[in-house]
Amino acid sequence: MIFGVNLPNYSSLGNRDAMVAIAERAEVLGYSSLWTSDHILVPKDRPEPFGNVLESFTTLSYLAACTEHIRLGTGILVLPQRNPLLAAKQAATIQHLSGGRLTLGVGVGYIEEEYGYLRADFGGRGRLADEYIAAMRELFESDAPEFQGEHVSYADALFAPRPKVPIPIVVGGNSRGALKRAAKLGDGWYGLRLSSESARAAIATMDELGHKEDFAMSLRVQTRVGGTVEDVQPEATLHGEAGEIIEQVNRYAAAGVQHLVIEPVSGNLQDFLEQLERFAREIAPDFELR
Repeated sequence: MIFGVNLPNYSSLGNRDAMVAIAERAEVLGYSSLWTSDHILVPKDRPEPFGNVLESFTTLSYLAACTEHIRLGTGILVLPQRNPLLAAKQAATIQHLSGGRLTLGVGVGYIEEEYGYLRADFGGRGRLADEYIAAMRELFESDAPEFQGEHVSYADALFAPRPKVPIPIVVGGNSRGALKRAAKLGDGWYGLRLSSESARAAIATMDELGHKEDFAMSLRVQTRVGGTVEDVQPEATLHGEAGEIIEQVNRYAAAGVQHLVIEPVSGNLQDFLEQLERFAREIAPDFELR
């Protein structure tokens, strides 16, 4: 099991000082990766935390210059809301500037109003995601990229810098459609806040559908070391004392999860950093050699 960190590029911690402090501390503590959340314009009647949110690609590009070896991931990018060719260029640029550290997590999102603001097709977002992933992968991987689709077409075009180190594309989401998309089109899966039993079922579904041999199973979970988290599903949250959390992590490992992205529940920077340190000191050492 390896551990990443959900970067709170939103709400009260969505600011420059917090991003730099968390990224630098996570790297020093030995976490494997940092992941951003993605929203652009959300309606007022949606509850926080996404009223204040730093854009994913811009944030990761900035943090690439503040770090040296920790991986950087979009967890997840709402792909059908974006121009896929521009997103491919942005991803390839971050991959170049970071020295090959980007993982591109993509999904279809859930806020219909946000799609409307961005003049994107909410009803057809699954089909768009499938086409966009294929069109972007062609740009990343082909010497002479060419693609003819319903919504994206290009030929006789130059795309550089192409990633010298491949950009893993992982598909986020827990629905049947997301699991199928991950298995058929992705290099891995990025689940969100599932219990170990639900994660086991999702992984079994992807195994049955068939996927690449080297397929990464990642899951983001809310976390609180030395306390409880209110208003959540207890079985889908890492909380309590160290021994309890270690047992919970073991259940995720037994379910087939290879990479847990912890999401410390905190709106205070100092407390968030302390949570990172406690998890790294009290939990992670039990899994370093697994």
